[in-house]
Amino acid sequence: MKINQSAIYLTICASLVLSSIAHADVILEYLVKESRVSAATTQYVAIKNEQIMVRAAGGDKNIDLLYRHAADSVLIVDHSKRTLMTVNEQQIDHINQQAQNVQPLLNGLGEQVAKLSPHQRHKWQELLGGAVSLDTIAKATEPPEPTKLVPAEVRVRNVAGVRCQAMRVMQGAKPVAEVCLADAATMKISENDAATIRALFCLYERLATKGQGLARQLGLMLPNISAHQITGIPIEFQDLSKDKGSMILCRISTHQPYRQRRCEFHKDTKRYR
Repeated sequence: MKINQSAIYLTICASLVLSSIAHADVILEYLVKESRVSAATTQYVAIKNEQIMVRAAGGDKNIDLLYRHAADSVLIVDHSKRTLMTVNEQQIDHINQQAQNVQPLLNGLGEQVAKLSPHQRHKWQELLGGAVSLDTIAKATEPPEPTKLVPAEVRVRNVAGVRCQAMRVMQGAKPVAEVCLADAATMKISENDAATIRALFCLYERLATKGQGLARQLGLMLPNISAHQITGIPIEFQDLSKDKGSMILCRISTHQPYRQRRCEFHKDTKRYR
């Protein structure tokens, strides 16, 4: 009997979305905006039964995430490619083992790039074009700078009617982002759901630690923030890098059937509702 893979994919996605969104203990709605895109996208975070469903993750309407505390893994649903992928520590370990085969080559290239004069670097970069960055090759061999949270200049803010503590994310001496952390109890999030969020942060910390080397080879930065530094629920995030993206909470729904509504930004009050 021939199995219809598209039907299986749609069935799985429908069951994940309906069970996680329609009957969640709490639903957090964020507006995610990239500097290059004028319109913001709504990201939904639903929490129930030690699971967290993120719809339109990072503002991408084609990507959903499902974190399962029991399995300590994240299921990534890519609707554009119609694929499901599970990410856990074992998978990152396997990828790192494969990457170790090319690490000596990258280390050698990085050392040679560091010795190039500015004129030689410019000539090599012209030959390589924009596909490969010499800076990326050189930085892949450098140890990552420590990441920590420090109080922001304006320490207390009010986002969507919720009071939060503003913190600055420092990569070494460089500020890379600002995040505002709110108390779970103030947001009417149960201790069990708050524990599930903390467990997700702990998983991210472990994955970021193991994946930093590979990420740097690809020119990516994974801020490795210790989970114990994140003392609340992130309800606002501002990227201070060249991308300058943002994510801000606009609505909280708790312990009631969920009806989707659109968050809107009001220029006069500079608030979402």
